[in-house]
Amino acid sequence: MNELEEQIEEQKNEIEEQKNEIEELRSLIEDLTYRFERFAEPCAIGSEQLWEVVFNDILKRPVPAGVNLKDLI
Repeated sequence: MNELEEQIEEQKNEIEEQKNEIEELRSLIEDLTYRFERFAEPCAIGSEQLWEVVFNDILKRPVPAGVNLKDLI
């Protein structure tokens, strides 16, 4: 192999390594996204229930209007 072919082969190997790293990161992001969504849903439900208990049961007032966190997940 001449020098140019060696450089090309080296660059191909570097690109393949980078591709593998990107695929691993993508897999990690997908896993973390799934885990976050599983965590966020009960948190949103619990937050909504807490607001209802505090305002309706304790303060005897309507729950203030706001963003429904369940819609965000």
